[in-house]
Amino acid sequence: MSQAAPALIGDPQPPRVARVAVDIPLAHLDRLFDYAVPEELAEAAVPGVRVRVRFSGQLRDGWLVDFGEPEPGMKLSKLHAVVSSEPILTPELYELLRNVADHYAGVWTDVARLAIPPRHGATEKANQREWPDPKEADPPTVLPRFDDGEGFLGAIASGGNPRAFWQVPPTSAAPGDLLGGVVEAVAATVASGRSAVVVVPTARELEQAHARLCQAFGASAVATLSADLGRSARYRNYLAAARGQARVVVGTRSAAFAPVRDLGLVVVVDDGSDTHAELRAPYPHSRTVAVLRTVQSSSALLFASHARSAEAQGLIASGWLHPIAMTPAQTRRVSPPVRIVGDDPAREPTAARLRLPSDAFRFLRDRLPQGPVLVQVPRSGHSASLSCRRCGNQALCSKCSAPLRMRSKGVVSCSLCGHQPARWECRHCHGSELRSTVAGAARTAEELARAFPGALAVNSSSDSIRPEVPDTSAIVVATPGAEPLAPHGYAGVLLLDTGLMLARPDLRVEEESLRRWLNAMALCRSPEEGGTVVAVGTPQHPTLQALVRGDVGGFMERELAERAAVGLPPSAKVVRVGGDPDALAEFLDNDPFEQVDILGPTELRGGPEPEFAALLRVPLERGKELVSRVKAAAAIRSARKEGGRLYIQVDPEVME
Repeated sequence: MSQAAPALIGDPQPPRVARVAVDIPLAHLDRLFDYAVPEELAEAAVPGVRVRVRFSGQLRDGWLVDFGEPEPGMKLSKLHAVVSSEPILTPELYELLRNVADHYAGVWTDVARLAIPPRHGATEKANQREWPDPKEADPPTVLPRFDDGEGFLGAIASGGNPRAFWQVPPTSAAPGDLLGGVVEAVAATVASGRSAVVVVPTARELEQAHARLCQAFGASAVATLSADLGRSARYRNYLAAARGQARVVVGTRSAAFAPVRDLGLVVVVDDGSDTHAELRAPYPHSRTVAVLRTVQSSSALLFASHARSAEAQGLIASGWLHPIAMTPAQTRRVSPPVRIVGDDPAREPTAARLRLPSDAFRFLRDRLPQGPVLVQVPRSGHSASLSCRRCGNQALCSKCSAPLRMRSKGVVSCSLCGHQPARWECRHCHGSELRSTVAGAARTAEELARAFPGALAVNSSSDSIRPEVPDTSAIVVATPGAEPLAPHGYAGVLLLDTGLMLARPDLRVEEESLRRWLNAMALCRSPEEGGTVVAVGTPQHPTLQALVRGDVGGFMERELAERAAVGLPPSAKVVRVGGDPDALAEFLDNDPFEQVDILGPTELRGGPEPEFAALLRVPLERGKELVSRVKAAAAIRSARKEGGRLYIQVDPEVME
């Protein structure tokens, strides 16, 4: 038998082919491209580094994902440069970005731009500070109060990957310590030798969560990720996570992608908040990113919220998430009692001038001597809506016909173009006097200050958010999400204009209203400390009744069943496509969309730049197929260079 000739020393090795994700936001080019690696870049070109390549005659940024074998006879362009030797794009991160892009019918590079902060060369070259291991936290006291809470912590500490939704009671007492329970879950993860990522909705919550985590694990052991940090600080913390130095990361939306080593737990706080939804294409939501990531990495997952989103309820109903919650009776025992007072102006015409029934007036009078009282109103500004005093028609701008509003007392401006009319005239009856139909936070604070002349009146709204108020007698008027913290909790919480909040034209109006009320209620003192809540509205409304009963889970079960009956998310897969009417029509022609319910197109905005939108809907089990077809239609549009403005939203938070 003849033997094969031995390989000659020095035989040339076949050239490596670099597979590069080129930064091109075009749907039909959403794939990897092959480039030859020149000899001078062979050492620096490793998977995960930033590179520069020539594409269609132009130099473009890209990421070296991995290597492959060249195809026979294929002539490849060469890598132009290795921009950075830092291998940030790990295989796990690339796969996560790919999964998110496919889930949202988007482009990989658009998701990468949201997940990976811009490079900061000086920070990358500088020596990193020491990141100590997180110190041992105190024994848990919050989650063990709940059935299965201690079991959840034990499963994480032993290296398991449980998935749970923690229904946090709306109280400032120990059972309602949301951040305390999050700290305990992170501590169990760290004890197992793994890393944890905590995602919060806004910069305010980030500041509070960072302080609690630093208190538990040490100020130098917790990394934050947020655009508000500044380019250098954000990139420094991102590098610490990618290099395995930071094991506890907390941040806003982009933190869901934090490339920590040995991921053990992802926590999403208040997943129902609309600030978890990215405003840039392809519009990913922190909740969905967390779900996709935990499935990919086999890590634990915790949603923690005073309320409950319909999506979370759907995951609970399917058995994918396990609820950690008290019974409604237990919740009522630890939460401040809720009382509803009617707001019928016909019964109390004098109180109608203040939008404050006599029971609510007495509530303020009785609670003020005990400490600060929170008054939540749905609108900021002075007067959110204006109408003609003579005929009652809505007051519109003379330039663009948008509604007028009064942001501050006596200053009338257009809500769209900002025009401030020197003299307004009604186009129906030619009257010139205005009256307010919806009072904002500023006007409410003025009226309550006059009604209670001896009390301090504080206004905190989206225009000017106060972080904290003193623990003294004060009326604190705030819009949802802008409520200041009180050192020892509020003596009482008054929910005004609940009917106005529930009247908003929004699919999620009842779910979102309940979430806002529960978050305000969670700032109130416990029943033992005399805390109590009064809501002004219709006592029979089911959302207010759910607030009184403390039965958030039961309310969302019914809400989910109602949505399933009419084919609305999350019980159905929906894709919203909108933009210029011609662009939308061309997109819908790129695929027959057989067996797909197409609702619309409907006009959202007229005028010289009209906007139309259509909803594409299928049963949940055919969701992946619909998203794939939508992405294919977008690729056809991109390849044909079809013009016009078009956007695609999978699982849209807003349907209208």
